[in-house]
Amino acid sequence: MNNNKRKFPHEMTKKELIFYILFVIIVGLFFYFTRDDLAGKLILIVVCPMVIGYLVYAYNKERKADTNAGEKKKRIIEGSYFENPEWKAEYVRYINEHPFERPVYQDMKMDLLKRFRRGEYIKRMIFLLFLIAGTGCTFFLGHYATGIIGFVIFGVLFYLDFALYIGMPVRKWLRGDIDYNMIQSSYKNSQMLVYKKNGLAFGTAYIHGFTEKKIYAIEYRLAEGISRKIVRLKTYEDGIYSKDEYQHFAVIHVRVPDSDNLYDVEIELNEFQVQMAIDRFFELKLGAGFKDNILINEKKENETVI
Repeated sequence: MNNNKRKFPHEMTKKELIFYILFVIIVGLFFYFTRDDLAGKLILIVVCPMVIGYLVYAYNKERKADTNAGEKKKRIIEGSYFENPEWKAEYVRYINEHPFERPVYQDMKMDLLKRFRRGEYIKRMIFLLFLIAGTGCTFFLGHYATGIIGFVIFGVLFYLDFALYIGMPVRKWLRGDIDYNMIQSSYKNSQMLVYKKNGLAFGTAYIHGFTEKKIYAIEYRLAEGISRKIVRLKTYEDGIYSKDEYQHFAVIHVRVPDSDNLYDVEIELNEFQVQMAIDRFFELKLGAGFKDNILINEKKENETVI
């Protein structure tokens, strides 16, 4: 199996651009000579140049975006990106406008379950119920195979959304071997960062985290550090580059008890929240008597993966 095989969609190369341009020209000539009318002439004279112009534009747009991303990556790795005075000013402004949040409810289970009751799940479930009813109608009209297959597919999708809406990841986690009273005591006094469907909270004894599918409670003594992970996502429409965006993750490095092994817990936040998490972790570590490790940790905590 060839692991180097390129997947579609992918970055357009110069050879591919030339191939597409020649293909468009050939198609235009084909219509010009096979259709002896105005439409054939318009395809060659108007449509083909427009398509070629769009291909060249998209190619140059992606090249420019890649160049800018390469320069940004270099600045991030060198550390100059986050040391830039403009970025620091925006960071301070963000902290002032978006301070750490507090749990809405003092009961940890209630607070976590409330965060899973999102309107988008209800909308999807209503839509899936409509599809389930539709497939049920096809079954009773005699299309048995279509009805059964549709019912099973839409039923499974409905269950997955319903499980998230009732907070099944929370309920599953609570059934595990955890010290609920101690974790709740830490959670209800925590300082929290919330982004999309994720959260990262610094409690009195634990670092608490949640995503759409998992809940975490990490003892500070097992947390070796927090680093930054950045992922660039390129979006393509009909195989043509459209735009890109960056995902930012706070990566918590956790030491396995009675072992030298480490595993990472990744929580997606925005870029300022990741820095807030790093800064807050340092404050807590220093307060807990970790001054001897600051020089070692400082380099590790600000490590960037992109």
